[in-house]
Amino acid sequence: MTQEFSRRAQMKKKKRANLLINSLLAVVGLLIIITLANLLSSNDDTAVEADPGDEQQQVTDEGQQDVESEDTAGAETTEESEATDEAESTEETEATEEDQTDTTEEQAEVTTEPSTDPIVDEVIVNTAWQPVGTTQTGEHVSSYTKGTVDWDEKIKALQYASGLSADNMYTIFLGNGGSPQKSIGTVTSKDKSEMYRIYLEWVDGQGWKPTKLEKLNQLP
Repeated sequence: MTQEFSRRAQMKKKKRANLLINSLLAVVGLLIIITLANLLSSNDDTAVEADPGDEQQQVTDEGQQDVESEDTAGAETTEESEATDEAESTEETEATEEDQTDTTEEQAEVTTEPSTDPIVDEVIVNTAWQPVGTTQTGEHVSSYTKGTVDWDEKIKALQYASGLSADNMYTIFLGNGGSPQKSIGTVTSKDKSEMYRIYLEWVDGQGWKPTKLEKLNQLP
């Protein structure tokens, strides 16, 4: 009877011990689960908190890139527009100059006539001839003294009409052409292959203008 009671007591103690151990294991397991859950939850929160900032930064960067792209595109468009306007303006200017040149050429008339003078091969009148310009002011006084302003401007007009350069033209004669505002000059090239008698007329404020050119076959 005593042995059976002792055995039952030992079994109760063993059951209590097992129950305690199981309870402790359950508590430890629960603590582990809670700890892991907290760790996972903390990581998720950190990730969630980090995402909006990253997205905002990304949006900001993309926005800045878009603005820079728009600015660059706008600058390129402006430059292209300015270049186009400049090109169009240049083309319009060139077209205007060409039109003016064409008009001048259309209006210009060169006439060639024979002459009864035996030393004159032909007489040429070019309506495109213009005054050569002047630095003189006030009342014009014709001068036939070498080195004066008026003399030099007459020589310039002779070169202009004959087409001879300054270093290839000899002035044989330069004198009065019948009035104070008219002159006649005879010039030749250095090799005397070209000989001309040229008639000049003074235009106030504009200088001497060729009015007629005679091609000579010999000097007067």
